[in-house]
Amino acid sequence: MDRREHFDVAVMGGGPAGSTVAALLAEAGKTVLVVERRDAEDFKIGESLMPATYATFARLGVLERLQASHFPKKYSVQFYTKNGKASTPFYFNQTDPSASSQTWQVLRSEFDQLLLDHAAERGAEVRRRLRVRDVLFEGDRATGIR
Repeated sequence: MDRREHFDVAVMGGGPAGSTVAALLAEAGKTVLVVERRDAEDFKIGESLMPATYATFARLGVLERLQASHFPKKYSVQFYTKNGKASTPFYFNQTDPSASSQTWQVLRSEFDQLLLDHAAERGAEVRRRLRVRDVLFEGDRATGIR
């Protein structure tokens, strides 16, 4: 089947980076297609978010969703050597006592879905269970996907 549609931007992958760029471009008035090869139900392991993500979540408009989520709140980080020796805990509020000193431990599959839903709400079209096989070019310019 040869289906030709026009979008200003095609985003390959609906993970955090793809969902973020899709939401921001859709919000700016671009027509955006997100192609994600996974099903919504696919499990992905947890992720420990760091305080530097706070400003991005605020800019995206998902901060309130994260604050209201069931994800465990995180106030510090501790590292372990390969021998199991623990470092001293690093408390985020000791270097930045602002609201961004609290973050979350997220289940990646749920976190990714939250961001992908947000991109769709901003106007991006999301298509799952599709794999990009080729990027089409005219000269040096990418003009489509297959």
